[in-house]
Amino acid sequence: MSSTEKSKTPSQNQLCGKDSSSAYLMSIVQTLSSSADFEQREKEKTRIEKAYRESDKRLGELVANNYQDVTQILKAFNGMTKSINESRDKIRKIKENLSSCKTLLHFKRDELRKLWKDGVEHKAVLSMLEQVEQIKEVQDKMNTYIANKHYLHATDMIVQAVAMLEGPLYGVDALRELKSDLINIKERMHETLIEELSKQIYERSLPSSSLQRGSQMRLSRKDASVWGWSDGLDSPRRAPKLEGSEMSSSKISYYEVKENLNSNPQDNLENFIAILTESLFALHKLPDGVERLKLSMKGSLNKLINTATQQIAESSGQQLDSMVNHVQPKYLNELLKLIFEQARYVAKTHQIFLNNVFRLTSSGMPLLSHVLYDIKDVWSEIQARLQILLSQYLDVRNTMSSRQQAPSGFDEPSMDISQYFSKKRPAKPKKVSLFRFDASQHAISVSSARQQIQQFEHDALGLSDNWHIVKVCKPDAFNITAIYKPLRSFIVEVEEIMETSALQEFITDFVQNAFLGQVHAKVSENIEAATRGFDALRNIIDEKTRRELGVPRPLLQSTVTVDSSIQELQDLMHDLPNYADQFLNMICNVLRDYKDKCNSAYRDIVQHGSDEKRIISSMWAKDDDISRFLRSLPSWRSLQPRQGKELDHTICSEEEMRALNSKEAIILISNLSTDESLIPQQEIITDVTQMRTVANVHESLEWFANRLDLFADSLTPQSSLAPLQEELPTELPPISDKTLQSLKQLVQEFKDLAEICLLLLHLEVRVHCFYYLLPVAKQSNYAGPIDDLDPDSNVLKLNKDLSGMEEMMTQSLQPKKFKYIFESLGYLVASILINSVQFLNKINENGIKKMCRNILAIQQNLTNITLTRESDLDRARHFYELLYMNPDEVLNAVAEKGPQFTLGEYQELIKLYHRSFAGNPVQVQDARMQRLHSLMEKGQNETLA
Repeated sequence: MSSTEKSKTPSQNQLCGKDSSSAYLMSIVQTLSSSADFEQREKEKTRIEKAYRESDKRLGELVANNYQDVTQILKAFNGMTKSINESRDKIRKIKENLSSCKTLLHFKRDELRKLWKDGVEHKAVLSMLEQVEQIKEVQDKMNTYIANKHYLHATDMIVQAVAMLEGPLYGVDALRELKSDLINIKERMHETLIEELSKQIYERSLPSSSLQRGSQMRLSRKDASVWGWSDGLDSPRRAPKLEGSEMSSSKISYYEVKENLNSNPQDNLENFIAILTESLFALHKLPDGVERLKLSMKGSLNKLINTATQQIAESSGQQLDSMVNHVQPKYLNELLKLIFEQARYVAKTHQIFLNNVFRLTSSGMPLLSHVLYDIKDVWSEIQARLQILLSQYLDVRNTMSSRQQAPSGFDEPSMDISQYFSKKRPAKPKKVSLFRFDASQHAISVSSARQQIQQFEHDALGLSDNWHIVKVCKPDAFNITAIYKPLRSFIVEVEEIMETSALQEFITDFVQNAFLGQVHAKVSENIEAATRGFDALRNIIDEKTRRELGVPRPLLQSTVTVDSSIQELQDLMHDLPNYADQFLNMICNVLRDYKDKCNSAYRDIVQHGSDEKRIISSMWAKDDDISRFLRSLPSWRSLQPRQGKELDHTICSEEEMRALNSKEAIILISNLSTDESLIPQQEIITDVTQMRTVANVHESLEWFANRLDLFADSLTPQSSLAPLQEELPTELPPISDKTLQSLKQLVQEFKDLAEICLLLLHLEVRVHCFYYLLPVAKQSNYAGPIDDLDPDSNVLKLNKDLSGMEEMMTQSLQPKKFKYIFESLGYLVASILINSVQFLNKINENGIKKMCRNILAIQQNLTNITLTRESDLDRARHFYELLYMNPDEVLNAVAEKGPQFTLGEYQELIKLYHRSFAGNPVQVQDARMQRLHSLMEKGQNETLA
């Protein structure tokens, strides 16, 4: 290291303040001693002096700037020094005093030891006296605590008192009687706690809203706080779930149970249950309490249900004894809703109790498995009680004993037929005793006493099955319709807890094995009574029923009965939606049976003889071509509704309507007027009552089919659901596609039968016209004397027949359908009369007048029926009036005015003229025919042009 570097080291250390003053001085000495010449030492001295002056100057500045602080520090230091000196003097004096005290106490140690022993003895005596005074006040305080339901303080007091009497105060003879009393109180204390616990679980009053009909349970703030669901000061602190136990799925609260003497412990139910459980635990009676609650569960639930029944009776304002004789399932519905609410409260309270049991037994006092129960046991017992209750209200015993055989698909046979053919084992001979003592007086008295003891024990523990249920309505299987939906909702809640529900199994077994069969039997019996006998399809509803149904015309009583039964089944589908498919199958079976009966009745009307020959109108109504043509006419299409509104009459010109009527007339005439034979009487319906029956069947089945159609449209098929869509927001669940298709097919068959009946009436009226008018030309004489001018007898019969049918159909059919039947009838009659000219042998002027009178008579009658002038009959009358002229005059009129009739009609007219007036050679007839052809062709060409 160089001298320059060495000389810099002390100054740098001084400026930086890193070394102490002594080290700095030693470095200066070392530097001066190591210097070789005087000049260097002078330089170092000069540098040091300069640094000293700078330091002194800086120190003076610092002292000047911090004079006050330095002054205060010096004063404080002086004060501390003075205090330390004074403290040393005091300690020295104390040490001297302690030494003198030690010397004095050494001389008095025996006397002090005696005084200390006396003080300990007096203190122990005072403590025992104080304990005795407290023991004397235990009973009074216990009574006060129990009266105020402060059971935890009462339990702690009695436990501590007994422990004191059996411990420190064991040898006090004066407390022997008090000790015995307190021990007895302690032994009976758990009975009070268990009774109070049972009361809190089963007898705690529910909110009043539970008794209001049609209202749902909603807890008020006060009620919520009672159940420990509020955030009050005494709310428990939530803890993690209890792992490894059956109660791990529920939240168990770990918190210090405290009892406030200044508040009502019942204000917070959860804390009160914890207090009772803690008290039983302190008495070491918690296993007894759990077992007692488990054994008394059945009897307590029975009592709870009976109390709820009495509440329903009081709220209804009726006498409970008389309610059982009335069919009023709404009270049963209210009763079940109330019981469901109470069951939820009971399960909730049991859950709170079990949570506290597991909390207390997780660290000590384990419970045996046969003593402990869980929340599933509670719900199982609730379901068992409800099952017994429902079996009484649903009259399960009588329903099952008188159960009718349901149709296939609703009830499967439960008995194996092979057991009838299996080889049976021979029965073992029974051992017959020679004599018995069971009937002796001693045995009877002993048996009676034993039974009384067992009955008393069972009643005390709630184990007796002799549960007398007072009912709020008449027992009936159909009560299930009023309670199924709330019952199903309750079962869903139970299944969320227990995964399976015995109550659900009971309801399913009852509905499938009893109720469905009874419903089917009832419906079948009603329908069988309505459709039994020959006049089943003749009986119609009365006027009052017709007004209630709002129908314009009478309906068959059988149809209304079947519709009422179907409506009942539809209501059952809504009441029991889970069995909608079964009820829909039942509806289809009922409809299928009724359809067969309607078809059978229809065949009885339209069929005559044993060879299955049918009337003409029936065969035509079944004919595809004729039926298709008639359904294509505007008059038929106007009868068909579309979207709930009737179509307006199709607008057709007069020529188009005449063409359609002409086509219908040609079809009918071609089928009935082609030969010389007449229509047999057995091929028409001569009884007006039968036609009335057909009209009633039409109106009834059309009304019935429309109602069924609306019902079918309201159903949702399963195929309409999307793959990810489980159900639609509808009241009924989706129906199987096959069943729904069957229903729609049956509805269409009813519609078809109704339309066939209307077509039958339409055609039957026209066949009657043929039946009466064909003999007019084929059998009557129109070349007779002058006095034979009255209308033909067949014409009079036709008018009478038409009037009878008009009167019948006016009462049985709606006006639009009546109009459809008689509309265009005049054109058909005119066509029949004009076509019948070929069957007349001869005719004279008197015959022409007679034929015109026939036409006029029919025209007047049809005008009275249809209330419109039948102008088509004027055409027939004009046709026969042409016979007043000779054929040449007729041909001249055709040449001048054009043809008014067809070629065939003019030809038959000319032929009749030549048959009637002799002397006209065949050549003249042929010439007139030839001229007629040329005139008709000319007129046709002009029309086309």
